[in-house]
Amino acid sequence: MFSDILQSLGGTYFVAVQMIGFVGFAIFAASFQLLKPRHTILTQSFANLWIAVHFWGLGYGMPTFIAFAAALRDFGSGLLAQRVQRLFLVAYLCVLYVAAIFLVQGWVDWCAVLGASLNTAAQFFRERFYIYRFCLLGHQCFWLVVYTVILSIPGLIFMSGILVSNVVGIGRYIRQEKAFY
Repeated sequence: MFSDILQSLGGTYFVAVQMIGFVGFAIFAASFQLLKPRHTILTQSFANLWIAVHFWGLGYGMPTFIAFAAALRDFGSGLLAQRVQRLFLVAYLCVLYVAAIFLVQGWVDWCAVLGASLNTAAQFFRERFYIYRFCLLGHQCFWLVVYTVILSIPGLIFMSGILVSNVVGIGRYIRQEKAFY
């Protein structure tokens, strides 16, 4: 239905869908400026809803589901006690793979599933810098492929920036470690 409304806009449909994506990714980027991790996660939950609408408008079911499920995951993680969060993340992964059985239509969808899986796995390794960062790097690479194939311009811009930031962060960390030896 939403897709039909946007398509009725004619030539502006693609622009409208991209603008929805820009709003979502701008909210996501702004969330990194918040001081409390809980506020960051809750803001990202709201951003993921916008991104889900963006993917829906582009016509991709699995990325839409992943963004919507990530909104619920982030909302739950932001409100749940820390000891329950790991259980919640495992439940998210189970739901993700059950949904994949029904929604995956090709290799691009599998890239989205693998990217979401690595992002979730990273949360289990927050205290282990390299594992955490390399899980996120894998997540970013998979999603960069997805954004390229589905022509998500805001996704490409956002993920390119995050990927470069992550690579620079890993490089700085390695350089700092070598300075101590």
